[in-house]
Amino acid sequence: MSALRRDLKIGKTSFQQPVPIPSYLLAIAVGVLESRQLGPRSVVWSEKEEIERSAWEFAETEKYLQAAEKLCGQYVWTQYDLLVLPPSFPYGGMENPCLTFVTPTLLQ
Repeated sequence: MSALRRDLKIGKTSFQQPVPIPSYLLAIAVGVLESRQLGPRSVVWSEKEEIERSAWEFAETEKYLQAAEKLCGQYVWTQYDLLVLPPSFPYGGMENPCLTFVTPTLLQ
């Protein structure tokens, strides 16, 4: 979800978005997904078959966030997660607050 995740109890999660966003930037992803922590404010999500490759490909995400902040200022969304789309979606991507959908063609 294009918001900050809060795990309340086992099996229960809520989301909050403290930065106002227009409705067209709201994104929700649903599926059987796994995740790997990339850094203090980033997680990569993908299907089980691609999670290790996805984590390897985006391992330096924190480094890039820090470089962008030096140029543009603080990253106001706080969390930056990546969702690697399944191979059936080989084109495109979409940037949303807190979550970017990326094409699986980026994986090596």
